[in-house]
Amino acid sequence: MPAPGDQRLVGRERERAAVRRALDRAAAGSGALLVFHGPSGSGKSLLLSAAAEQAARRGMTVATTRLARLDQHSAMAPLLTALSAGPRPVISAVQAESLAAFADRPTHWSRLIGLLHRLIERRAADRPLVIVLDDLQWADQLTLAALETLLPRLAGLPVLWLAAYADFPVVPPTRDALDRLLAAHGEVVTLSALDESAAGELAAGLLGAARPEDVRRVVASAGGNPSLIERLVHLLREEGRIRAEDGVVRVLGGHPPADLTRATAPVLSGISQQTRELLQVGAVLGRRFSLPDAAALTGRSTMELATAAQEAAAAGLLADDGTAFRFRAPLVHRALHDSLLGPVRRALHAEAARLCAAEDRPCPRSVGHLILSGTPEDLEQGVAQLEWLLRHEDAVPSREREDLPRALVAQLRRYEPVAAGPVKTAVRLLLATGRTGAAQRLLDAALAAAGWETDAEAVAFAELVEVLLRLGHFHDALRHLRRVAKGSPPPARRQAWFALLESRCLLAYSGDDTARAAALARAAVDTARRSGDGASVTLGTALLALCAQRAGDVAEALRLAEEAVAAGTQGTERSFGWERAVPALIISAAGRPLDAAEVLKAWRDDTGEQGWVWAAPRWHLARAVQLWHCGRLEDAEQEAGAGLEACERFADAGTRAALRALLVVVATVRGDLERAAAHLDPPTGTPPGPFGGLCAFAAALHLDAAGDPEAAVRRLADVWDDPGRHLWFLAADPLALPLLVRIALRAGAHEQAAEAADLARRLARRNPAVAPLTGAALHAQGLYRGLAAPLHRAVRAFRGGSHPLALASALEDAADATRAQGEPLRAAEMLQEAQRIYVAAGAGLGAQRVRHRTRPARGGIVRDVPGGDRRTPDDGRDAPAGRAPGPGIGRPAPGDRGPGPGSGGPGPGGGRVAPGAGRAGPGAGGGLAPRGPGGGLVARGPGGGPAARGPGGGLAAPGSLRDVPAGRRPGPGSAARTAPRPADGAAGDWDSLTPSEVRVVRLVAEGLTNRETAQRLAVSAHTVDSHLRRAFAKLGVSRRVELARYVLAHSPSAQVPAPTSK
Repeated sequence: MPAPGDQRLVGRERERAAVRRALDRAAAGSGALLVFHGPSGSGKSLLLSAAAEQAARRGMTVATTRLARLDQHSAMAPLLTALSAGPRPVISAVQAESLAAFADRPTHWSRLIGLLHRLIERRAADRPLVIVLDDLQWADQLTLAALETLLPRLAGLPVLWLAAYADFPVVPPTRDALDRLLAAHGEVVTLSALDESAAGELAAGLLGAARPEDVRRVVASAGGNPSLIERLVHLLREEGRIRAEDGVVRVLGGHPPADLTRATAPVLSGISQQTRELLQVGAVLGRRFSLPDAAALTGRSTMELATAAQEAAAAGLLADDGTAFRFRAPLVHRALHDSLLGPVRRALHAEAARLCAAEDRPCPRSVGHLILSGTPEDLEQGVAQLEWLLRHEDAVPSREREDLPRALVAQLRRYEPVAAGPVKTAVRLLLATGRTGAAQRLLDAALAAAGWETDAEAVAFAELVEVLLRLGHFHDALRHLRRVAKGSPPPARRQAWFALLESRCLLAYSGDDTARAAALARAAVDTARRSGDGASVTLGTALLALCAQRAGDVAEALRLAEEAVAAGTQGTERSFGWERAVPALIISAAGRPLDAAEVLKAWRDDTGEQGWVWAAPRWHLARAVQLWHCGRLEDAEQEAGAGLEACERFADAGTRAALRALLVVVATVRGDLERAAAHLDPPTGTPPGPFGGLCAFAAALHLDAAGDPEAAVRRLADVWDDPGRHLWFLAADPLALPLLVRIALRAGAHEQAAEAADLARRLARRNPAVAPLTGAALHAQGLYRGLAAPLHRAVRAFRGGSHPLALASALEDAADATRAQGEPLRAAEMLQEAQRIYVAAGAGLGAQRVRHRTRPARGGIVRDVPGGDRRTPDDGRDAPAGRAPGPGIGRPAPGDRGPGPGSGGPGPGGGRVAPGAGRAGPGAGGGLAPRGPGGGLVARGPGGGPAARGPGGGLAAPGSLRDVPAGRRPGPGSAARTAPRPADGAAGDWDSLTPSEVRVVRLVAEGLTNRETAQRLAVSAHTVDSHLRRAFAKLGVSRRVELARYVLAHSPSAQVPAPTSK
């Protein structure tokens, strides 16, 4: 082992022995020329410096200089500079200037050399003289000629010449002069790269008591070049990546330092531009490349590149493998690759992929080049190559197919040892070809080779874990997180992110660790706030909101969701929008779907195209749920379908299951049970975590709609067994728990119905400020107990919200209870309002159910249709407004019992108008309902429900007026004289509009489109659409023509208010 001051000379014992022998000869009075030859960074300068120090310690006079590239154009400058340097110069500065004047005159060169000989001889007579000339390859021809003359003349004097040179291209005369000098007078010692043992000893000496694996990693990266090893250790220490823990030195991270230019400066600084270009192209081709491939990529001939290749090999940058060149140091390969500008690098990778395509079949190298190119066209080509492998599996050995992910990771890590982007792109390509297993193996291979010791590694590791979570592999993600946690902790600024990743794994994988997941998330948010990690604060807040919702604390979930939204969109793409999807779903479920729409819009606007590929399924899911809450079923179904299509590119069982369940629910509510059944086919495997309960709920809703409530109850067995585990979706929609009550009651499962009603009550009591939960609890209680009062209160609670389907369902059930209490007219109005909502939303199942309830018996009531037309129920023909229907209309159907005691006489249309408390007997087609407000009987439909409301909003029977005082009968022509008119409550409907809705309605009634209305009012088109839908529901219209008629009837002279500036 060398002395501490010479520890960098490990492995150079032979060279150091040559220096000692030369110094001994000089001390004995004999001169010589000792020359070290080797590539850049091999330690030549270090040896010369050590030799000069030894000579000074022996009392010798030392004159040193290091030549530069420009010195080859300055006659005698290197030699004169060396002789005039140092504390005891051989010549003075004045003498050097005078001698330089001789150098400019070729006729005086002989005299110049003679003067130098006398000056050197005079100084050598006093004490031995050592003259050091580093980088002798840059010497001018006169200097080399002078040395060739002086060396034999001074051979008998104690003058030692020490020099070093590398094989750099110089002009041929200079090279010839150097070769003659070395051949005639010099002892040349060639330096090669250190062997593995010596390089390891050098690295260990520079690092200290380092771990063997760290030493090996440093040596391998530097390729045995001592200068690279020294520079690498210096930069790692400068970056704070060399730490001593418990007496052991650790090198953090397996990737090279960030400043590769400084790391490789000792070996790349002196090469020519042509050689650098060859090396950059070779770096794109890989660690190993052939000269013909480089020529094809550069468009030059092989012979043009031959000189550059020889220079690179002579400089120790390339090794000759016989048929190709190989970079000796991976560090140099990375530095040259990264030195290219991004567009140039990507274009070269695309060309390299085309070169690889000449092989018999695709290989990891070609796919890797296409991924590193990154253009859409090249990525499509990468998909095509992977599909080729899939189609020709029989032609590819099984071992090669299994090794493809690992080989692809190795190929990518040669260029990007830390960044997760190329691996994520490779996963996308594999998923696009349906190779989900290969994508998972690729992620496993990448994560197995990754760590989190440095910040760059931690970010890449976390991004790959995010991909695993995105694909639904929560167990694998948790396994990798816990594996690396057994070593060192992650960097302080990333600890919050990793804690949140573990929390999401716990929450998504089992759904049973909500409390532990919330505790981890809470601690992570505190840590993120202290470290200034805003992205983790946003993600953690969204995670806490989800935990609160799963625990049934919807009010707290809403508060946290709003806090997450207010925190901004930073870091959205790193989690593929997860921290935006959760708040949007919670806000929408809390009765504020329009606010959720704004969140989704901001999310979409802030997501780049690359991030959108990963975020699209979640976005479509959140958007579909938001549209469902708005009552826009057709749009919700389209969004869910788009999400399912986007989800086909991923193996995300959870998102796919949620989308399919939503499609089942929407198709069932729309009345298309066949399409709903098509979505019931589950994807392969059981949905992870709580998604099984959601799928069971969707299947039960479909079974109940198909007429099998008993099977629906059985399908919900898991939900009944542990409803608390499924609070996340039961509390997310005000329809869920009332529907469970309704299904259980239809199946006669009163215990389950009571449990669902009680769960709704407990949720509402815990969240009194959340109107949808209050409405759902009242709805469930009223439905279970058969009481009208809670159902009326539920209707009032839902009126203030933005979930029209929940309102329509509550109206429908409230109508049944109200009719049972003897208020048929009020019940009929409720059913008519529910019908309007169902029709506007496209809820065919509910609309059909209400139509069935309000369908009159044969010869019964005329039902109004939009536009003022009337349709007779017996023949389906249209009857003009105000025209009396034909004979038999309003007459009880055959088999109906006659009116009870006290009933009045026959009305003009054949029906009976009871002046008192007449009672309708049961009949095959329905019969007569209890008394209306005027004392007359109103016909009932076949389902027992009241008839549809007339154009004015009241019940219309063609044989009677709407308001007939008790005991009076209308005249014979009363029906014909009765024309459609607005109901008395119509003004109340108009008054129920908000000022914003009034402004929108009036402009639309003038004939403006939604976009024109939005421009006039300085709002978004989406806002106009929302106001218009609510106004349609409140006014009971479904077309713009009806809306215009309504506005003319109620506010013909009203002026449109001036728009307010936003």
